[in-house]
Amino acid sequence: MGIALWFVPHANSTEYETLQSLILSLQTLFPDAPTFEPHLTITSQLKCNSGAEVQQVLTTCLAAVGAIKPSVKQKEESIVSFSGAGMGKGYFTKVRLICTENKYLMGIAQVIRELFVAETPEEASNWLLQEFRPHVSLVYSEMYHVNQALERIVAQRIEDALDLSLHENAVPGNQNQRSWSFGRQVPGWSLPGTFKVVRCEGPVGEWQVLGSVEV
Repeated sequence: MGIALWFVPHANSTEYETLQSLILSLQTLFPDAPTFEPHLTITSQLKCNSGAEVQQVLTTCLAAVGAIKPSVKQKEESIVSFSGAGMGKGYFTKVRLICTENKYLMGIAQVIRELFVAETPEEASNWLLQEFRPHVSLVYSEMYHVNQALERIVAQRIEDALDLSLHENAVPGNQNQRSWSFGRQVPGWSLPGTFKVVRCEGPVGEWQVLGSVEV
């Protein structure tokens, strides 16, 4: 993963506290699950080898948000919102909230990917369309098989935390994964928020925030 850019709910906000409580609640169900801050990864693999380059990424985030802030405020729109939840095979996607592909979020992701990761604008565009799947992880775990009893507990805790009902989706050809829809778009967070450049190397507890900016 290398160096990543996170978009985080504003500290001490209701949204931050709700997601952090849900992460801590679900962590107790997975023996190897570490704690981490609620966040959406805008992109990984950032080319940041110095403090000046980290600052350049954050300055670009400020400029991008500055361009969209009037529209977001006027429409009272959530940059991050949720359409469902899922359980996957991978360590970083064990339990996650699936995000709606908001145009402002997608625009910020494409700008950052184009300027600080991709070799060409076309490469960044292809990544956005084919690979970028915005989500907020709730559990990191190596536990490959999750039984139905544990699935039900996970689903119940998500329902209780977000005050909604989950509707199971079929996932053909993949019996080790579960997917639920919310039946409606659930607001996550918008502005204010915080962008963080994070070195995601080694154990999660050793990840290092290299710089941050509030927007």
